Amino acid sequence: MSKPSTESPIDDLTFDVLTVLRNKAKALAAYDQYLADADAEHDDELHDLFTQMRKQDEEDVQVLKEVLARRLEEDLGYDDTSDAETDDDDDEDYDAEDEVEVEAPSSTDTATRSESSQRHR
Repeated sequence: MSKPSTESPIDDLTFDVLTVLRNKAKALAAYDQYLADADAEHDDELHDLFTQMRKQDEEDVQVLKEVLARRLEEDLGYDDTSDAETDDDDDEDYDAEDEVEVEAPSSTDTATRSESSQRHR
């Protein structure tokens, strides 16, 4: 009997990025123990090596997070334009004549709305 295949919610390469990110994150936690061991034995060579490797893994984690974020944004269909860019474009089209004055509700309108909402409860 063959097992029914199901489509993965993420593509293989994104999964690979997640896997490497997870492994690097686990390694970062392990370096603390390795550094403690090197310090306990007063082994400066290994301390320096583990420190250097930890720093590289920290940089790798940052890059992997950025790549993952980009891939997920693309997968979710987010566009590259930010709200700030969109707002700037809207300002160029602004025309004071397009403004519509809105009257503040009178106290009678407010009382009527309040009574109406109480009846609907």
